[in-house]
Amino acid sequence: MGTRRAYTDAAHAPFDQKRKWVRWTKTMRETFLDHLAATCNVRESAAVIGVIPGSVYTLRRREPAFAAAWEEALALGYQMLETRVVGHVLAGRTRHDPLGCGVDSALGPIDFESALRLLMAHRNVPGKPRTHGRGPQFAAPDETDALLLKRLKAIETRRARDAEWAAQVDAKTAGLLTHGAGAGGPVPVRDAATEHAPQAEVAHDGE
Repeated sequence: MGTRRAYTDAAHAPFDQKRKWVRWTKTMRETFLDHLAATCNVRESAAVIGVIPGSVYTLRRREPAFAAAWEEALALGYQMLETRVVGHVLAGRTRHDPLGCGVDSALGPIDFESALRLLMAHRNVPGKPRTHGRGPQFAAPDETDALLLKRLKAIETRRARDAEWAAQVDAKTAGLLTHGAGAGGPVPVRDAATEHAPQAEVAHDGE
């Protein structure tokens, strides 16, 4: 791949300051595109290779091949984000837990709800970037979104139920201990918790 000049400076100074010429190399292109796929952040990806954002936009405008590679990098970025959202849910985390970006980025963790809304909006954008080739066929986006939200709701419901049960056990245990002390002796904590724990239904013979 050929080279093309781009503006840059060591400190990424404003456009009206003195700049020097550099040449685009294959390594610079690949490094920029790799970081763009991992972060979907043009400014940060440009900084990694030591150029200003205007330089990569100029190259994108002048070279159709680079523009196509740019679009595919963005598509990979969305796939990475979707993978992390699914992993976030399957790991038992809720929508209130931050979603790690998964790369060494200055952006840090992102909001889970924002990530989910971004993915939903991206699916409905005409002409959105796509990766090449025909990938495996999966469930429709609406079905996967509904499944993710259902799983999140189930996790939150379970956590709330567990917290409520634990609070009830603590309160009843404290009451039994106080009552037992007045009646001549404390009630063992294990017995008190067992007495008030949810009991599984047992099928009886003859029913």
